[in-house]
Amino acid sequence: MSSLKPLPMYKRSRRSWKRKPRRRPWYFYLIPIVGIPIGLEILTRLLFGFTGLDQAFSQEQSDQAKRVEAYQLGFLSPDRQPYKNLPNQGQLQAVRNPLMGYQLLPQQQSNYWAINPQGFRDDEPITPTKNPNEVRIFVLGGSMAFGQLSSNNQATLANQLETLLNDQVKQQQQNPNQYQPAVLPYTADEVAKVLQRPARIPERQYRVVNAAVPGYASGNDLAMLFQQVVAFNPDIVILLNSYEDLLLPSSHSGADIPGLDALIAGERPVVEDPIGQAVRGWFDQLYLVQGVRHYILQNAQTEEVKAIPLNLTVTDQPLAQSLAGDDAELKARIDRYKNHLLQMVRWSSATRKRLIVGIQPELSSRSPEQMPASEKAILEQLGENYSQKIAASYTQLVSAAQQATQSSANAKVLDLRQLYANSKDPAFQTPTSLTDEAYKTLADQFYKTIIQQLAIEPKPYGS
Repeated sequence: MSSLKPLPMYKRSRRSWKRKPRRRPWYFYLIPIVGIPIGLEILTRLLFGFTGLDQAFSQEQSDQAKRVEAYQLGFLSPDRQPYKNLPNQGQLQAVRNPLMGYQLLPQQQSNYWAINPQGFRDDEPITPTKNPNEVRIFVLGGSMAFGQLSSNNQATLANQLETLLNDQVKQQQQNPNQYQPAVLPYTADEVAKVLQRPARIPERQYRVVNAAVPGYASGNDLAMLFQQVVAFNPDIVILLNSYEDLLLPSSHSGADIPGLDALIAGERPVVEDPIGQAVRGWFDQLYLVQGVRHYILQNAQTEEVKAIPLNLTVTDQPLAQSLAGDDAELKARIDRYKNHLLQMVRWSSATRKRLIVGIQPELSSRSPEQMPASEKAILEQLGENYSQKIAASYTQLVSAAQQATQSSANAKVLDLRQLYANSKDPAFQTPTSLTDEAYKTLADQFYKTIIQQLAIEPKPYGS
């Protein structure tokens, strides 16, 4: 009998039944990475669009960004070509000028300002020939005098002052008995009564021209006066400046284009490439980003933007670091300001033109109890020592201005340091840029001073 060996049972390998896991394609992981932010952005737009909240923060962020860019200086060479690789270039174009540092390009405009054919911030041109019935007042200075960050030309010091003066002329013509008469009455008691009325000014056409330029210091103002303004035969010159001189190193006679020396020396500043700018602009337009900035980081983000010098100061350094580091440097800066002012005062005496020197107000002069949160945030960014250093600097500067003007009866110092100290309303958008309402208060101060200088003294009875 033959023996049969059992056939070996077939053993299946477990590996043969176990399927290998499939590798997921790369785009499988990309879907949630891209999809989740897109979904959140869509939901944010739907939520804000349904509730109407999008109009509030979108408009605010857009207006602020547009205004900042519009007021940033963009510098051109003397042949009016833009400087390549010069950072922080904005819409307000200024042309390099060897005598004045730089000057505004004529005939340009934005939604916030207009520069006339003579390079002044004015809606209308001005001719060298003056009408015999016209009183011309020129405003010189830096950012505050120019009207930095104001909503339009009409909100600036120059325009509001012009309106106040011409309105008084209209009131005098329409209501002559409300003002002091040309001839005093006969009796003493009637004389006392009429002298209580507001002073009368010559009934002429008043033209106030804004010849200020952002960033200008006293040396630039002096050059502007002699190189351009005197050709237009001004009757009164207002100089509203001082702050820029405290920031400008004593080695400089005036402000120049920030960063130009480094560019000429071959030290190329870091400038963001166009692609990077486009990506950042797209990112900033996302509702999700804007919503976080507006509703979660509102104070930190908004006030940080407001405190930025915006390429409007005479230096690229932070403002606190730009102040004099020691007493010797401060004295040199004050002496420079005084010397420039002396030349203006001598011109005023020689030509019999009136000169009003305004010591401009500044943020740290505000009472802490009256400061809104926006101004407190700006002051905090400026640093602990800023307020003390700027206060000490201003004390010496006012003394220098008074010394420079005391030799001429045609020159007057108007100390405006405390003008907004106790005001309950917001006044400053940057350390020296005012709100539109604050410019009204400033214009009123110069208006009162000019009224005193131009007041017609009533003649005695029978003269």
